[in-house]
Amino acid sequence: MVLPRWVRDGGVSAHIGASARALAERGTRVAVLAAKVESDFVPPGVRIFHSPELFNRELPVQERMEEALAWGPSLVHLNQLGDAAAVELLRRMAPVVVSAHGFVACTSGVHYFRPGSECQRAHGPGCIPNLLRCAHTRDPLSLRPAYTLAGRELASLQMADMAVSYSSAVDRHLGINGIAHRRLVPYFPTVVPAEPSERAHSPRVVFAGRVVAPKGVETLVRAAREVDARFVVCGDGWQLPKMRRLAHRLGVEERIEFAGWLEPDALAQEFADASIVAVPSLWPEPFGIVGIEGFAAGRPAVASRTGGIGDWLKDGVSGLMVAPGDPGALAGALNELLADPERRDRMGAAGEATLRSRFTLEHHLAAITEAYTAAREAWSGAGAPASLMPSMT
Repeated sequence: MVLPRWVRDGGVSAHIGASARALAERGTRVAVLAAKVESDFVPPGVRIFHSPELFNRELPVQERMEEALAWGPSLVHLNQLGDAAAVELLRRMAPVVVSAHGFVACTSGVHYFRPGSECQRAHGPGCIPNLLRCAHTRDPLSLRPAYTLAGRELASLQMADMAVSYSSAVDRHLGINGIAHRRLVPYFPTVVPAEPSERAHSPRVVFAGRVVAPKGVETLVRAAREVDARFVVCGDGWQLPKMRRLAHRLGVEERIEFAGWLEPDALAQEFADASIVAVPSLWPEPFGIVGIEGFAAGRPAVASRTGGIGDWLKDGVSGLMVAPGDPGALAGALNELLADPERRDRMGAAGEATLRSRFTLEHHLAAITEAYTAAREAWSGAGAPASLMPSMT
C-alpha cells in the first residue's frame, strides 16, 4: 500500500492503517510505503517502508520505490499518488489498484460550480474555459499545474488494473471520465466511540473537518444566529481566522467553540457529547465520513443534500438533509431536531443500524478483497508474464 503520509491523524492514513492491520490479521503479507513517516505505530504483521523521494518525479520510479519493490509484492495499491510512470513500471511486476479518495481527475479538486451544482464534465480541454466558474480559487496561477496533475491522476487510473472509490459520487466521477474497471468499497469509522459526559445534557452541534470554504463552515456559523445551542468546530484550515472574525461580527462567538484539530480520543468525546453532527458541505462531498463516525456514537446528522452524503444519510430516518449553502434551511433543521430529543434518539439508532449493515471493517474487507481479486484477474488477462503471476497466498 503506497501513500503520502503514515500518520495516525484520521483521514486516508487512518483507513489505510486499519485496512492494512485487518488484512495482516487475516494472513495477508502487508507492507506500507510512505513518503513521510510521522508515527512510530506499526500494526502487527505490517511492515513500513520510508521513501522521502516517493513523489519526486525527477527520479526514476525504481529508485523511489526500490526497497519496497525488493520486498516482492504480489499486488500494489496506490493512494494519492497520481503517477502513470509508476503504474506502468509496477504493472510489469504485479497488478496495480489505484484509489480515488476524492475527485482526482478534476482541476479544482472540488467538482462543483456552485452549492448543489455538481460538475458532470470529464477532464479535458473543455474544462479550461469553465475554470473561472468552478476553480473556487483566487490564485489563477495555480490552475495550470493543477490541470496537469488532474491529467496525471486520470492517466494512472486508466492504466491501473482496478480503480477503487468510496462513494457513489466519486464512482460517478470515475465513470464520467471513462474508467471502466472500477469498484466501490465502503469506508468504516476509525474513531472508537466514547461514553457521553455531562456536556451531553445540553444542546450541542458538532462539526468535524477542515475549515475550508467547500466544507461550509461559514454556512454553519451564519446558521448559529438562529439556533440556541453550543457549536463546536473541530478542525483546522486556512479559513479558520476568517470564521472566528465572522462569529464575532455576527455576535455568536460566545456560543461557537473553535476547538482546532483534535486527537482521535478527544474527537470521539465530542461525538459522544453531541446532540447533532453537522455536515454543511457546499461541494459534492466525496463521502463525508464524519457522518458515520457520528452514527457510531448514536448521533443523527444534519447534512447537505450533495455528493456522497446520500450514501449513508437517509433523510428523515437517520437525520435531515438540507440545501447546501442555505443558513436558514440548516438552522431550521437543527432546531427541528434539537426540539425533539426522542426523535433524535430514534434517528441516532437508525444511524447505528445503517453503520452495522453497510459501513463496518468487515464490509470494507470483503469489498477490497474482491477488488484485489478482480485486479489480479484483469492483470493476468492482459498478458502478464507467467513467471510474474502472483500466488493467492
